Amino acid sequence: AFLGKSDNVAPNLAGEWARAILAGTPYPLTLLNTVLMRIRADGEVNGRRASILKAVLIRNFGFTEREAPVGLDRDNRRKGYLLGRLFAVYEQAQRAALGRSVNSTIKDKFYGSPSAQPRKVFPILDSGSANHLSKLGKVRPGQRTNLEKEIAEIMEKMAPGETPAEDPFPATLPAAEQALFGLGYYHQRSAFFARKETTDQEPDAA
Repeated sequence: AFLGKSDNVAPNLAGEWARAILAGTPYPLTLLNTVLMRIRADGEVNGRRASILKAVLIRNFGFTEREAPVGLDRDNRRKGYLLGRLFAVYEQAQRAALGRSVNSTIKDKFYGSPSAQPRKVFPILDSGSANHLSKLGKVRPGQRTNLEKEIAEIMEKMAPGETPAEDPFPATLPAAEQALFGLGYYHQRSAFFARKETTDQEPDAA
């Protein structure tokens, strides 16, 4: 809800959602639209929102648990999921290169556009990522290599279409793929955080 206040929830949404839970019927599509709208507005993709996106994809759109996974799935080839992952890698490259000097990340500035109109925004993000990776390579070349491998792995799965010259980025993403974008972003970002925590907790060599 806007400002996190229950008073700002659409009047009928809570009742329709509760009925869907009790009756096992599809969730109201206003639920999906509301979550996507809030994510575009504030750029926040947390566990609660990711869970709602996953639930709607499975119940309303017939996705399987494999198509809408609970954690990072490197074999998932759905376009929205891959684009969400790629966006998270670009953000990680920016954070790694600029560190604390970054006031706002690409997520804060761009999340709404690439999740809805990838073709318009991703070429710009790719160009910016190249600059970030170049800067990162001067101080932490190993991390740069790892991020470049992540990007290459994702792009390899982004089938361009009928011909290699065709743009791999779709002009638009429907609501279900936008939900997958949110999942892919959340899963990839969570994987980065988990990796950092593991590294931070490793004991110093004797």
